Amino acid sequence: MMLLFLATCFLAYANGANDNFKGVASLFGSRTTSYRTAIAWATVTTLSGSLCAIILAQTLLKKFSGKGLVPDQIAGSEHFLLAVALGAGITVIAATLIGFPVSTTHGLIGAMIGSGLMAAGSHVNFQALGKSFLPPLLLSPVLSVILAAPLYLVLRFLRLRFGIGKEWCVGNGGKVVPIPQPQSVMALRTPSPMELGISAADGVHCEQRYAGRFLGWRSQQIMDAAHFMSAGVVGFARGLNDSPKIAAMLLVVKAVDIQWGTVAVAVAMAMAGCSTRKRSPRR
Repeated sequence: MMLLFLATCFLAYANGANDNFKGVASLFGSRTTSYRTAIAWATVTTLSGSLCAIILAQTLLKKFSGKGLVPDQIAGSEHFLLAVALGAGITVIAATLIGFPVSTTHGLIGAMIGSGLMAAGSHVNFQALGKSFLPPLLLSPVLSVILAAPLYLVLRFLRLRFGIGKEWCVGNGGKVVPIPQPQSVMALRTPSPMELGISAADGVHCEQRYAGRFLGWRSQQIMDAAHFMSAGVVGFARGLNDSPKIAAMLLVVKAVDIQWGTVAVAVAMAMAGCSTRKRSPRR
């Protein structure tokens, strides 16, 4: 029982180490905030989602317990769940160390199939796999594309409708020169300082920002706040979705109430998330 609990916490730690930064990567990449602040925001929002999963995501607990995919006597076996937790955990932590973005869900499903084949052989219910697991994995990226594309156009239309423009700020030798940016939807490429006729010199720094004010607030402040909120929603949703999948490994541990098991998973994910270090780009 203790080995299974530790293996589940290891899987949760691997999940936090690999996934925590993904939701806030755009905050750091766009220089909206520092790496430390982005990681802290990801950790807080993910932990919040993980704790809410105790109430809101009970269905995922049952789906990732292995029942329906393998015979019930195997799904309730500590050895089966231990193999699943270790297999998925090693996969995710290895991808983290190498620098590969990987899905914990894919790792768990692969581990359940692999352990199931070893334990049950031909009794693995691949029909249940195709019915309950594969459609969401295949449809989620497609659905995201379908939702994000029109949302971008709507938000861009509203921005232009309210007269919020973009500009590039080029700082050279302590002087900041704002340069309006073309608003055409066909302008897919941002002009560089050289194209704008500004010579690059020591200390030159360029950044894009939103110009003007809206309802008394600077447009850039509104955009930064919205950016933080959207990144926070991603972290919250990840915690809400991933925590019960991992906590499902603890359903057979009678000594640990599943709610406290989910709390342990949430804490392990948060510990890994807040300890994630910035990696230097590979050359």
